[in-house]
Amino acid sequence: MPHPCIIPWNEASARRHDKGLMHPFVGESCGANQLRLHVSVINPGEAAHPPHQHAGEEIIYLLEGQGEATIGDEKHPMQPMSALFCPEHVMHGLRNSGSTPIKYLVIRVPEIPAT
Repeated sequence: MPHPCIIPWNEASARRHDKGLMHPFVGESCGANQLRLHVSVINPGEAAHPPHQHAGEEIIYLLEGQGEATIGDEKHPMQPMSALFCPEHVMHGLRNSGSTPIKYLVIRVPEIPAT
């Protein structure tokens, strides 16, 4: 049975990669069934991965830095303290368009496996 919990930042939990890092917070490991939350920090000029699409809704909330959001075939500037909502199966992504790292939250509803 899931229970409420506080999940602090933990450097050992951060997954570092050549474009920055991703720190998982909420997911199956803490008992969450319906939500996922992670924080990404991405270096200037980079994106965590190419634009993509998937089942499940997603919110990307930009905390720091300057971004360029992809929504479908269009690109849009993103400023700190703004959110990108993406319905399922819509192409989306976020690239760091500034000269300093960007930091953003990703909130997702996970894909439900077919039964």
